[in-house]
Amino acid sequence: MDCESGFRLDSLRDSANAERRLCLAILSLQSRRGDVLAEASFLGKSWTNGRRLFFGVTLATCGVVLLEMTRTDLSDPEGISSLIQLSVRLSVPWLYLAFAASSVRKLSSHELGRWWLRNRRIFGLCFAMGMGWQAFFILWMVIGHSGYYAEEVYSLADISVQIPGYLFLIAMTATSFKPTRRKLSLKQWQWLHKIGIYFLWATVWSTYWYELYYYDDIQLIDHVYYWLGFFAWATRISAWAKRRGWPTVRPKPARA
Repeated sequence: MDCESGFRLDSLRDSANAERRLCLAILSLQSRRGDVLAEASFLGKSWTNGRRLFFGVTLATCGVVLLEMTRTDLSDPEGISSLIQLSVRLSVPWLYLAFAASSVRKLSSHELGRWWLRNRRIFGLCFAMGMGWQAFFILWMVIGHSGYYAEEVYSLADISVQIPGYLFLIAMTATSFKPTRRKLSLKQWQWLHKIGIYFLWATVWSTYWYELYYYDDIQLIDHVYYWLGFFAWATRISAWAKRRGWPTVRPKPARA
């Protein structure tokens, strides 16, 4: 009986191992099939990924900013203020994309989710590039229109949030490249980017929340960016719930 039981256990183990290898083979084939389909689709093109995507966004952003500069009275501080606002509006969508990237991938195995996560670093760099224009115009206003800045723009509350935001953004941008990333441990890098992305999202989204509830000159884009920021946060909550195995609503099978 002991020999027979041992034989049965070995057979069960062999069967389990065979099933495991089969599952791994199927997953591998599905992954390769997804990669082939991604390469053949729009999202798999070289110019929609990586460096080429970044350079394309950079050229488009710089083109819009430079064109607007030719149409703006740069001797007027209100003109510089409008360029600051423009640079932020060109940057915010990339922050939201970077913020939601990992969550979208966890919620969906679709090709779009893979593309989204694959280019998360690029989205962050696009946001940093756009905010570089904002910093440039703020510096222009401080130097060239210091009186207007002190009376109309300066706010201690805003500065207390903006300075940490810029510090996070600079640190996250610098550590997005291998030479500087190696100077941090994996844990340090993860904490920096996790805290940083939440801080930047909260700063930007709360700005639009404040705009909607406390200002009168509300524009359509303020509503759009407020809700886009909210949905980016909602994807984080949904991914968090899914990771913890919270029940989801599934459609009932159709009756025959």
